[in-house]
Amino acid sequence: MINYNKICVFDFETDGTNPEICSPVQLAAVMIDPIKLEMIPNSEFNIHFKPEAIQKDPSYEYTTDVVDFHAKVAGCSKADIMEKWRGYPDQAHSWKMFVEYLDKYHSRSSRKSQFSAPIAAGYNIYRFDLPIINRLSQKYGNTNKEDKTDLFYPRDVIDILNLVFYWFEQNKDLKSYTLDSLRDYLGISKEGAHDALKDIRDSAEILIRFMKLHRKLSANIKFKDSFR
Repeated sequence: MINYNKICVFDFETDGTNPEICSPVQLAAVMIDPIKLEMIPNSEFNIHFKPEAIQKDPSYEYTTDVVDFHAKVAGCSKADIMEKWRGYPDQAHSWKMFVEYLDKYHSRSSRKSQFSAPIAAGYNIYRFDLPIINRLSQKYGNTNKEDKTDLFYPRDVIDILNLVFYWFEQNKDLKSYTLDSLRDYLGISKEGAHDALKDIRDSAEILIRFMKLHRKLSANIKFKDSFR
């Protein structure tokens, strides 16, 4: 079978580490052409969200070290991060922009459905990003009859972390399965890491390499009747 559904590599940055309760502060995405296995030109998406706690109370102050982390990544002060977050668009607005973005990349322009929607992809999305997608889909009415998100193709998910495990589970040189460790191992710069836009670009490049490798290898392997 040939896959015609575009592949959407996406990543959240959030105000916490628990995907069941945290609020997004940034969401970036890029589309991969499933035939050419290359990023679709001008398909990058990047938007910020005002955290829910700040929407409810503009003077809200975080007691966890999450703001310290974002300040360290951005090379600025905690006060600068809080000022940025307070100035971001409301969650409902940014989510609507993401829904409209995905709608442009269905595999067909007429009779759109969940089965023509892009395939969800990213790094560690099973445990982190997809639970956030499902939670916000439920909040804003983007769900199917199973009360799960209807924004992505319902059968397949590509978690690059799983691909890395398949290939490196006996490799002693890879220090861990984090994206930063993989960057070090593969020779990808970590400059700007933990910004969602940088993370989706790197993740998409890694996924494209793996998929090209899989296609090259599978063309030379006899699968049909191999159990006979």
